[in-house]
Amino acid sequence: MNNSFFDPNQNNNNNNQDIDREELAKISPQKRREFTKLFVILITIGLIIGTIVSFALIKVMTKFGLTEKTPQFERIQEN
Repeated sequence: MNNSFFDPNQNNNNNNQDIDREELAKISPQKRREFTKLFVILITIGLIIGTIVSFALIKVMTKFGLTEKTPQFERIQEN
């Protein structure tokens, strides 16, 4: 294969990490704050939507009786 990811003989992994660190260092502090703010907003929106969906699901399950304990029947074993 020509892909360096699958070739254990190539040691370009350290070079790739150095390049990634250099690119991260180029990001301005203002842009980093914007990314952090966006990340927090997206996580918060996801948690809010998840909470609303879970409460709605519980209400629907309760309405249709899916949260009640089902009756247990004894099995009759025939000899």
